[in-house]
Amino acid sequence: MDYTPQNQKDKKKMLETIGIDDVSELFDTIPKDLRAKKLNISGGKTEQELLNYFSDIASENKVLISFRGAGIYDHYIPSLVGEVIGRSEFWTAYTPYQAEASQGTLQSIFEYQSLICALTGLDTSNASLYDGATATAEAVLLALRASGKNKILISQGLHPEYMQTVKTYLENSKAEIVTLNISENGVIEKDAVDASVDDDTAAVIIQSPNFFGVVEDMQALSTVIKSRNSLFVAVLNPLSLGVFMSPGEYKADIAVGEGQVLGSAMRAGGATFGFMAVKKALEWKMPGRIAGQTTDKNGNRGFVLTLQSREQHIRREKATSNICTSASLNALAGCVFLSGWGNDGFKNLAEINISKARYAFNKIKSLKGFKSKFENKVFFNEFVIETSKNIKKIQNILLKNGILGPLDLSCINENFKNCLLFCVTEQRTKAEINRLTEILAEA
Repeated sequence: MDYTPQNQKDKKKMLETIGIDDVSELFDTIPKDLRAKKLNISGGKTEQELLNYFSDIASENKVLISFRGAGIYDHYIPSLVGEVIGRSEFWTAYTPYQAEASQGTLQSIFEYQSLICALTGLDTSNASLYDGATATAEAVLLALRASGKNKILISQGLHPEYMQTVKTYLENSKAEIVTLNISENGVIEKDAVDASVDDDTAAVIIQSPNFFGVVEDMQALSTVIKSRNSLFVAVLNPLSLGVFMSPGEYKADIAVGEGQVLGSAMRAGGATFGFMAVKKALEWKMPGRIAGQTTDKNGNRGFVLTLQSREQHIRREKATSNICTSASLNALAGCVFLSGWGNDGFKNLAEINISKARYAFNKIKSLKGFKSKFENKVFFNEFVIETSKNIKKIQNILLKNGILGPLDLSCINENFKNCLLFCVTEQRTKAEINRLTEILAEA
């Protein structure tokens, strides 16, 4: 619908109806010293003036070649994605309260859910969540609800901001969080899980590839977790599923992760979307909206919001979560991204990411003053390099050369002093990688 503001005649009629002469009288009960002062807003601008204004602001940004990830990644976004999500029918994340009136929106959500289920190998996906951090926290809440237990084991390899979000969600609950420390090889050993999981453990949360880029042995970990009747939550980079085993294959109960790599720009960290898929036994406990396919009385294919008794507009305080509008526009971008690449293209994209990261890894670790932190481990996109050189100096030299360098891990964990987290995606050319190593060698 269009938006037509009130004209002066409408405003006058409304004021007369409520018995006042001016809108300012509505705020008489607020002390004058607390009222907002007049906003310093200039008059309107023409389209050309507005374009020039924002172009001037944008020109102040410095464009850098990125070798940093840590949760948000520089991937190429096919033009198809912007073309589809920019259509007026989709250019909003909102699903109307009369949702069935928006069949196109519901179908796009249904197609997104179908692709996430195919990608993860699990039975049911919701319509998306806000980001990877909230998706992980919601998975923890789901596990606590479904199991009736109150102990959660979380890998030290979980993104630290995800961990903080989980702690925030559980701050006023009776849930107990136990951290599983990674080994000197950068992974969670199954013996560590076996020693920590018990009958009171609701779920074990493992990220793979973990925050340090190392790929975990999810199948071995799953065997231990399942033997103790606990839920297994896999936190994933969805792009890695182009080459690695899916959560369904190693019998995870819940799969969640950050969807930014599927067609969303970095945007200084957001907005993006989170994804969640679960086994069928858990779908009634899952947060967020679910679009379902059905037929109308005439036998025509149609789409609805289903299992709605889980949601707050039906059950209020008994709802599984307050997720509603979510991040559907970004999820649609993910749907278009996955559809555009197809099975073979998606696999090829993942393989290119592995190949380029491995090329950079081999080049950097061969330099004097640099060595691998976790040798002989499979990694995806990211890897940790230990250095004897001054990290601040390295970062500054790279910036001067137009490169956003790796993350200094000492700011995340004091046990990673002198360690750098490099990220290499398909966007990086061999020439850029070679230039990076040349600068590091001279730093």
